[in-house]
Amino acid sequence: METLNKAYAGKGISFYYVLSREPHPGFYGFTQTDSLEMRQEYVRLANAELQLTLPWIIDNMENAMQKAYGRMPNSEFIIGSDGTLLESRNWANPDKLKEWLEKNICPSGISDEEWEELGKSDKTMMAIGNNDEVPATEVPRSALFTLEVKRLDAGEDLPFSFEVGTLPPKITTEGQSRLYLTVKPDAKKGVSFDKSESILVDFSDVKGVKFIKDQLKSGCRRSSKDEDIDIYPHTLGVLWSLESSNAEIAFKATVTALVKAGEEEPKKVTAEFQVSGVIPEPQSITDEISLKQIPQSSQLKLLQCTGKGEEDVPMSVKAKIVRDSDNPNQGTIYLFLQVDKTTGHKWNNLSAPPQVALKPTSGVALEKNILNAAQHGGQDDADDRILAIRFNLEPGAQEFAFEATPEAWICNDDLGWCRLFTKTYRITGKF
Repeated sequence: METLNKAYAGKGISFYYVLSREPHPGFYGFTQTDSLEMRQEYVRLANAELQLTLPWIIDNMENAMQKAYGRMPNSEFIIGSDGTLLESRNWANPDKLKEWLEKNICPSGISDEEWEELGKSDKTMMAIGNNDEVPATEVPRSALFTLEVKRLDAGEDLPFSFEVGTLPPKITTEGQSRLYLTVKPDAKKGVSFDKSESILVDFSDVKGVKFIKDQLKSGCRRSSKDEDIDIYPHTLGVLWSLESSNAEIAFKATVTALVKAGEEEPKKVTAEFQVSGVIPEPQSITDEISLKQIPQSSQLKLLQCTGKGEEDVPMSVKAKIVRDSDNPNQGTIYLFLQVDKTTGHKWNNLSAPPQVALKPTSGVALEKNILNAAQHGGQDDADDRILAIRFNLEPGAQEFAFEATPEAWICNDDLGWCRLFTKTYRITGKF
């Protein structure tokens, strides 16, 4: 786009980028925007990182423009001066855009060899191994409880900010919880992190909880470009467990980062913070059970599960039922959530655990309408999630039906993504 804009300068063509709602937010620290000011900041960061010069159109928070133009996440439109739609593509394609312009407007003056060289991508990636970096897509921000952070050491204004949030205790099968710490460069001052060194966070004077390690280390975003700066925030994660019956958490965090502002030489900055807050109430007991808690297979009856809609998702649902021996109109339904492990998919254990919404449609009453899986330890796994729920058959019912809609974060390391999936299944049975 930038190259085409230069090639067609003065020829009556204007190019624009459009920023609307992100379809898959989270990559490199770019979470979903919740204000126009946040979108304006993302535009500023994009221009600084990618050296963009084209003007931007920022959609309103109702995303009216995105809805009017078909809701596709990366579409492309060519509009005439009278407002006529001349050409459109659901997925932006620079090659086809150039081809259309040269055919219908005038030659661009860019040779095929030059265009091929310009099209070579330069991908930036996060070095996740051997550090405590948590990809932004895997940070359960909506579930975090914010802790108070106070700077301890006096001195000049810091070139970065420091935020801390925690999940409630006993969220994992091991009875642990997770703390998330975010270090963000001061964008208003043009500050960036230097890629040559990781950000370090050291813990001391820890009270109320116990961390599994006393130092955290960030990853480094690497690319084939010559730039040594990193303008993105870094979030680090650490598991913790309750150390006592104390209802509060407190610790000292020492943050060390190599920063750079403008043309200045990089300098190492260290700051001490006191972090404290009330430990949130333990997460309610989950509906997940182990395989050992399920009755013998001879007592179980397999139910019919049919997915609704045509969208393929890398998970499936199986359901089995067992009736109480003393009251056949009551019993337990077991839902088995299975991730497609054959193609490398796994549950993402660093985000919110899987959840299933239930909606009875005929013949049965369920004791609740939401089932929650436990949050497992480790970054990911492909084990089945087994959820149990009690039921009551309606008097005289010989058949029953209900809908189950699982919502789960799933990742695929081979393909390099992590996202939220959901799909509705119709579950039926006969007696």
